[in-house]
Amino acid sequence: MSKFNVTLILFFIVSAGYAQLLQFFQVTDVEKYRGKEYVLEGKIFYNGPIAMNSYTVLVGMSIDEKGKGIDAPKFNDDAGDYYKPGEWSPYVLKGKIDKKAKYLVVGIAVAGTESYYADDFKLFIKEGKTKTEIPLKNAGFEDEELTGWQWHDKNENTQLLVSSDKVASGNKSLFIDNSNVKVAPTFGNNAEVGNYIDVNGVKLYYEVYGEGEPLLLLHGNNSSMAAFYKQFDDLGKKYKIIGLDSRGQGKSTPDNTPLTYELMADDVNTFLDKLELKNVNVLGWSDGGNIAVILAAQHPDKVKKMAIMGTVLYNDETSVFSEVNDLLHQQVKAMEDRGVAKDNMDYRLKMLLLNEPHIKPDALLNIKAPTLVMAGEHDVVKEAHTKLIAKKIPDSKLVIFKGGDHEAPTKITELFNKTVLDYFD
Repeated sequence: MSKFNVTLILFFIVSAGYAQLLQFFQVTDVEKYRGKEYVLEGKIFYNGPIAMNSYTVLVGMSIDEKGKGIDAPKFNDDAGDYYKPGEWSPYVLKGKIDKKAKYLVVGIAVAGTESYYADDFKLFIKEGKTKTEIPLKNAGFEDEELTGWQWHDKNENTQLLVSSDKVASGNKSLFIDNSNVKVAPTFGNNAEVGNYIDVNGVKLYYEVYGEGEPLLLLHGNNSSMAAFYKQFDDLGKKYKIIGLDSRGQGKSTPDNTPLTYELMADDVNTFLDKLELKNVNVLGWSDGGNIAVILAAQHPDKVKKMAIMGTVLYNDETSVFSEVNDLLHQQVKAMEDRGVAKDNMDYRLKMLLLNEPHIKPDALLNIKAPTLVMAGEHDVVKEAHTKLIAKKIPDSKLVIFKGGDHEAPTKITELFNKTVLDYFD
């Protein structure tokens, strides 16, 4: 074990809904490579199916000389991009070493109650077209003592073993067995209250908790209701919480119908019809805010009050910062270069962000529900666009969280929850 006790604080939205998130990593000195790009490679073999609550991804994070994280951990956006059923899946993670970093943490994050093999970890530094390999200790797990590796948040029923059953190369690999882990029910992953309902050709997963006025939670892109794990307790004290996973996300199933926000808003409308619900309160975050706006404009009878966070009406230079779209284009190109199919849900959801929505500002004049319009001071959505949304909704209140960003619900939770509750009350 290394002398460093490094804790990876992963902002992995879906992990909040699933209790097991093991971090397995090692620390390597990269002081002379400060400011350089790195490439981490590793091979993963899934014994069971990949799912939103069962996955393994690569992780990298710059840390200072005291072992403290400098920036947020970087990880594969979607484990499914690299997943190859029944064979070794080659994962790749690209990042940049912070200019103040002394060390780089590299490894994997593992969630769920399945079992996995890992092998052949490699770390490279990129300088122009040149790649220099930085040797990792016991990168192929030939040493059964797991020399050089550390782990964090290991469940008492998790097994970490060196195995010869499946290897990508050499004679050994790492076997991670979570099959005996007991996962407590959590919001978004609760079999006791979870249900499916047939809506517009897909099965939507939902959970309902508590008493009081209904409050529907609509999550962001490539996420699930579990994104609201820090809102669940506070909002649940006053409202009946209805969590819903959008089509193809969380536990809800996809189909081949082209994705649009209008389609997902129609899903919500049909869902509310089937549950015989009208006049519900709605909290929408990011994509969930886009969906909520369309729902409230097209079906005013469905929404009593509404709070939206980080919402856009359309994607252009006036609404979203160019850096955001540049990153999305890079991610899409990387997926295409890897041969990711265009019907891959992660690919489709990224294209949705790039090409949608197409909400006309004047359509918001149809909204009858009093609406709280929120965004962070440093949101991915430009402040002028958020102000346009608030201006067009007849009965609205604008809140810009000073110092906040697009992740306000998880980063400034107390203030965010109080703002929403005060407005609904």
